[in-house]
Amino acid sequence: MPARCPIGDYLTLCAEALNLSPDRVLRRAGLSGEVLSEADVHVPPQTYFALWQAMLDEADRPDAELTLALSATRGPVPPPVFAFSCADTLALGIVRLGMFKSLLGPLTLMVRQASEGVEICPASADRLVPLPARLGLFELLYITDCARRFTGTHVVPAEVTLPADLPVVEGVADFLGCAPRAGPEVALVFSAEDAARPLISRSPALWQSLEPTLAAQLVQAQPPETVADQVRAALRDSLAGGASSVEAIARRLALSKRSLQRRLAEEGTSFQGLLAETRQQLAGHYLRQPDLSLPEIAYLLGFGDSSSFFRAFQGWTGQTPGSIRSQSAKRAS
Repeated sequence: MPARCPIGDYLTLCAEALNLSPDRVLRRAGLSGEVLSEADVHVPPQTYFALWQAMLDEADRPDAELTLALSATRGPVPPPVFAFSCADTLALGIVRLGMFKSLLGPLTLMVRQASEGVEICPASADRLVPLPARLGLFELLYITDCARRFTGTHVVPAEVTLPADLPVVEGVADFLGCAPRAGPEVALVFSAEDAARPLISRSPALWQSLEPTLAAQLVQAQPPETVADQVRAALRDSLAGGASSVEAIARRLALSKRSLQRRLAEEGTSFQGLLAETRQQLAGHYLRQPDLSLPEIAYLLGFGDSSSFFRAFQGWTGQTPGSIRSQSAKRAS
């Protein structure tokens, strides 16, 4: 998560869409209007969310989220959304958007793929600063409109959940095509059929040119190294040797197992989650290396056998390692 998030262009574009004065929004949030005259203005997550709330309060209109979402999909395309548009399918595009969402602000997209479809849950990238529910609703509306534009079809979410205390105006339900139900989190589900839809904007060549730049920006945006970062680095070094248990990594970091797990929990993550994340990232890299066999990749990822690797990979992506490798080979030819 970026420790501080950019606001200049974001605030200006949103204010224009809602016909607001950026200066009035800033004052309502307790900030000086002079910040917009500064280059590369960044604020901490709590200020970012306060600006969002100030914008809604200043607009004082129930359809603000929908207005902003429709305006955003017709405005400049941020690089993470461009990465979404270059993907082969809707599901893959959403996964890519989730990978780079933090470049746009203090948000993450939790993407869960299953046989019934793909679920998207916007969340705050800082577990100590909750995501405003109306910002979460904006994200669902924006993603739905992107899905329709990039697939060329009127995709309708299979399910939308919102907090019970969040009022939903009629126009929002009409736009989504389904009535949101009350739930513990802001979430949206696309059916398996829609998730598999090809994007009319897909471009493997553009993605290959864009991915290194986005990956570099993601690294630059990271705050000082956390315990989770240290675990990721240790896992990358030790997976192939088989020393990837929580006990082995704790010893490597000179921590007790209990201390390591406690500190990871304080950072909002877990050892098993980091292990799966690291394996998935490395798997994508290794599968692009044609000289590595699938059993060799399984070994490099610390799996005891190829079957375990195949099952894990299908759980991460919904596809087999062989199919991903075939797709990469076709793009390279």
